[in-house]
Amino acid sequence: MAIASTDRTEWGPQIRRTAITDEVISRIKDLILQRVLIPGCKLPSERELVKVLGVSRPTLRQAMKALQVLGIIRSRQGDGSYLEETISESLKVSLDFAIAVKGRVKPDLFETRQTMEVKLAALAAERRTEQDLENMRIALAGMRASAGVPDRWCEHDVEFHTRIVEAAKNTVMASIVEMLAHLLVQSRNETVRLLTDYEGSLRSHERIFEEIERQDSACAAKALAEHFRLMEDRARLRGLARGSENLPDDASIGDPMELCR
Repeated sequence: MAIASTDRTEWGPQIRRTAITDEVISRIKDLILQRVLIPGCKLPSERELVKVLGVSRPTLRQAMKALQVLGIIRSRQGDGSYLEETISESLKVSLDFAIAVKGRVKPDLFETRQTMEVKLAALAAERRTEQDLENMRIALAGMRASAGVPDRWCEHDVEFHTRIVEAAKNTVMASIVEMLAHLLVQSRNETVRLLTDYEGSLRSHERIFEEIERQDSACAAKALAEHFRLMEDRARLRGLARGSENLPDDASIGDPMELCR
């Protein structure tokens, strides 16, 4: 387990400004960016932090409490404080509040996730490894075995999309997609429960996999875009998505994947 250093040459000058609590938080952020503090590391003790930062204990505690609320650090009783393994947890909290203030609009979240994942599918086709492909195969096998059981199907469906994100090897977009998935859990479960054609949905996922496997980034993106369009249309038919009033009950969809063949 890594333990953060308290070398003053790394931590910078002691803090002297008036907005001291904000400055402590800003300093912690800078230390994360500089990799002095790495995800999962144990922070120095309160006594050491007070000394190296040049702040009072009450100021430090206030800053640490704020970082804890944001999900940047976590405290273990009797064992000190640790930097979170995944900072996306903290971003989820901030995004939750931002959307709560503006009003949560599920179609907006869905559109954002769709835009991100289509690009990630293209990157996955370019960057996937054999292990990435094997992980996707396992997820597809789980979907195949759980057809007709919504909860289990959703679990393996999430796993499949997660494996695509991992294969894209873009940590920033992966964090954003993870946040969006967190906010769309309920909506995703609702959409899965509308599913009756499990075989058709499985084929849609398999098509995405096939394009990623053969490293065709353009067609992988098209396959995932079509998959999202099918999900959205299924939701519209039940009145759960934007513009449902404009979609006829007998709406049919062409196959844009013909362009890839």
